[in-house]
Amino acid sequence: MPGQSEDRTAGNQKLHLETGLDVLARRISEKGDYDGLEQFWTAVQGVIQEQLGHRRCSLWLQQTALMSLQESELVVGAPNIIIQEHLRRKYTGAVEQAVGALLGEKVRVKFDVDPRLYRQANSRRQRQKSDDMPAQAPLTIVGRQEKIIRPRPDWGFDRLITIPSNELPFTAAREVAGQRSPRINFMYIYGDFGVGKTTLARAIYALASSPEMGLSPVFMSAETWSNEYYEAVRLKRRYQFRSRYRSCRMLILDDVQFVAGKSATQRELMHTLKDILSEGGRAVLAGRPHPEEMRELEPGFLALLSGAFPAVISPPRDEEKRQVAMEFARRRGLRASDGVFEYLAANCAESLGSLESAISYLALYAEVQGRARLELSAAVEALAATRRVRRRAVGVEQVKEAVLEVFDVKAEQLTGLSRTRSVVLARQVGMYLARELTGASLGEIAHAFGRSSHSTVKYAVDKMRKARDEDDNIAGLLRRTRARIK
Repeated sequence: MPGQSEDRTAGNQKLHLETGLDVLARRISEKGDYDGLEQFWTAVQGVIQEQLGHRRCSLWLQQTALMSLQESELVVGAPNIIIQEHLRRKYTGAVEQAVGALLGEKVRVKFDVDPRLYRQANSRRQRQKSDDMPAQAPLTIVGRQEKIIRPRPDWGFDRLITIPSNELPFTAAREVAGQRSPRINFMYIYGDFGVGKTTLARAIYALASSPEMGLSPVFMSAETWSNEYYEAVRLKRRYQFRSRYRSCRMLILDDVQFVAGKSATQRELMHTLKDILSEGGRAVLAGRPHPEEMRELEPGFLALLSGAFPAVISPPRDEEKRQVAMEFARRRGLRASDGVFEYLAANCAESLGSLESAISYLALYAEVQGRARLELSAAVEALAATRRVRRRAVGVEQVKEAVLEVFDVKAEQLTGLSRTRSVVLARQVGMYLARELTGASLGEIAHAFGRSSHSTVKYAVDKMRKARDEDDNIAGLLRRTRARIK
């Protein structure tokens, strides 16, 4: 009968699973180093974390469990298909290497959805839902009216300065804000400090707020959004909070890196974004780092961010800085010689904000001094008085040269595969100082030191920052190396 057949099938599957776990447990016990499956899997995760050089892998692997071992194929369980697919793409090789090293034999790794983990995760979600639903919940707006941001006339796209390096993200931003049926409905704007992320987010908000779009977007910082969420939890008004934000047509959050390390906030934001997007709405997030460079992100939230359109705002290239300076000057009514713009581009363009501030100062200076056209000598004198001229930038190569001198290692060792203690320490000190003293990105530093992944640099920076505060010897090495940088 069908029911009996299903029961037998389920029983066979259970027997197969138990047999697979028994095989794995026996294989592990033969090594004599581990008390059980859980301790072995913890050891595997420790090896992976050490190899990859960052802690984020633990966020993905902490929700997994060993399922079976059959014919040299290890099956690792995940709570849902999203995490399963991410682990398959990103961690299969690392897990195979770690397991092989600990067992002393080559093992294939496969990720699958574990029904037990799925039920546990689903049960947690259901408990959270039941806790959130009040007995009587009027649909009122959580939050204070004075927190609502209104678009200003100077926030439009016409106020942005378009250069070749930012033409693509600007075009995508216009589409997500100003088209009835955009090809892009979820965007993540990211870049370093002072490149214009907030300015672009404001332009999106201003365009999307036009009556003909009918979007009624909500624009706020991630910190404000998080504080409203915490207040809603404290007052037991999560239902009202969700009614407001999950029903909006467009949500724009700035400084989204604020939610890093806040698991409950990330989960709430993840479900908010999913609800908005599933109903045909739009979402724009802006933050400083790339999603994978943010610390302590929930796997589901990281997977969601990774699916957003990547609007990368890059700093102007050297040849573009002069163009930006001239456009700022035109808008401020400043007439100046070519030498002034060359000087501004070389000495005051560490960020667009600092460049605009310097030009605003010069425009007012020229007006007060009655100068119809500002010459280089006058501009240098005026800027020197405000100490706006930056020091000569330190490059990664200068940092590497200082490291070679202090640690007495060869350049090929520093950028090679050597894992001797002295070379590894020299490499980590160099990466830390390169991140501290130069404007290079994690990827650029990784390339300069012969590493394939920016995560290695991130691990070195975190490790040296902690060691600097706890180990006087490391602090001394950092001081001596810093002093040798020319």
